[in-house]
Amino acid sequence: MGIKENINLDRVEEMAEGDDDFRRELLRAIYTSIQEFKIKYVEGLSSHNLEKLQQARHKIKPTLSLFELKKLNTILQEGKAHVSAKGFEDLDLHQNQFREITDELLKDLEEVLE
Repeated sequence: MGIKENINLDRVEEMAEGDDDFRRELLRAIYTSIQEFKIKYVEGLSSHNLEKLQQARHKIKPTLSLFELKKLNTILQEGKAHVSAKGFEDLDLHQNQFREITDELLKDLEEVLE
């Protein structure tokens, strides 16, 4: 897997319009947003707090769509469907997959920022 499966960097470049400082600032903002989201989402899963999950998903939604975070969006949709269908039962697999995907995305962003 590579960064192209995790984020559309072309969108970042379009927004930066050749301004490298702005590009780095934008990537840092995405990175921070994903970090904060990961914490809130895992808290929601661990505490079985549907409202916290919904708030976390709602807050990250613009970043998901704007920068085409497809893998993260897919796992979030799967988690939403799971909770709707089964409640908070058997969420270990989802939580593990979510952590893997967010860790991979954060690692990719770190590499781009180096």
